[in-house]
Amino acid sequence: MNAFSIVGKITDMPMLKETSNGLKTCELPIRVQRNFPNSEGVYESDDVVVEVWRGLAETVSASCKIGDYVGINGRIHSRKYQKDDRVYLNYGFVAEKVDFLR
Repeated sequence: MNAFSIVGKITDMPMLKETSNGLKTCELPIRVQRNFPNSEGVYESDDVVVEVWRGLAETVSASCKIGDYVGINGRIHSRKYQKDDRVYLNYGFVAEKVDFLR
């Protein structure tokens, strides 16, 4: 099963773009608080950038603003690339559902 679920705060406005094939897309940067405190008792956060596609990308870019909370369900994808005779994997997050938590 390939799935993730996160809840976080939008840190920057998603900018709607269009691919050469005419597909709408945007990147949604969010800050997600960890479930546990560090050794000093502080709850740290992770910054995650989520890809959003098609009609959902249009809705997200038109409806979100910095500081809004969203819940996102989606899938993880990977891309292989080669550089200097080494093969690398790059991971990303693709939203399949975005809930606006206002």
